[in-house]
Amino acid sequence: MSGPFESYPVSLVHRLIEPGPTLMITTAGGEWPTVMTNGFSMPVRHDGTLAVVIGPWDATYGALHRSRECVIAIPGLDLLETTVDVGNCSSADTDKWEQFGLTPLPASSVQAPLIAECTANIECAVVDDTLVESYDLWILRARAAWHLPETGAVEFHHRGNGTFSETGTVHDLRHRMTKWPHLT
Repeated sequence: MSGPFESYPVSLVHRLIEPGPTLMITTAGGEWPTVMTNGFSMPVRHDGTLAVVIGPWDATYGALHRSRECVIAIPGLDLLETTVDVGNCSSADTDKWEQFGLTPLPASSVQAPLIAECTANIECAVVDDTLVESYDLWILRARAAWHLPETGAVEFHHRGNGTFSETGTVHDLRHRMTKWPHLT
């Protein structure tokens, strides 16, 4: 023990960092487009490069290998239970669109559909899959993005153990970003 801290399992450190909002990811192909829940994602660069972890345990994995493109959809808090339920079954044997009342919309640059009920959708292409075999990590580049402005939608984050937190209050400190004004 070090001071007031208690030991924490290294295998659970992802819960301390919490990678980002819980997502739904769609791909095209097969009997119906796949849709999965994803809690491991991150921005990589300011040019629209993103990364997601999708492994062979997900039907989306094979579809992403074949199509090389997907849509990252960001659900609002109103879809919390639906998002969890989507993650509890497989697109290999379930039409999740029908089962959960999700509405596919055509994308502008990829075959995978947008999810109408989500607050934002990002159309992506795979640009690097060299880390997939070792880490199930896909590097994607955004081709187009869509959002519902002025919705005040609240994102939610999976804490890694079946609990979720919601996005909190926004604090506008753009005026303090003196080293990085081009990012504001």
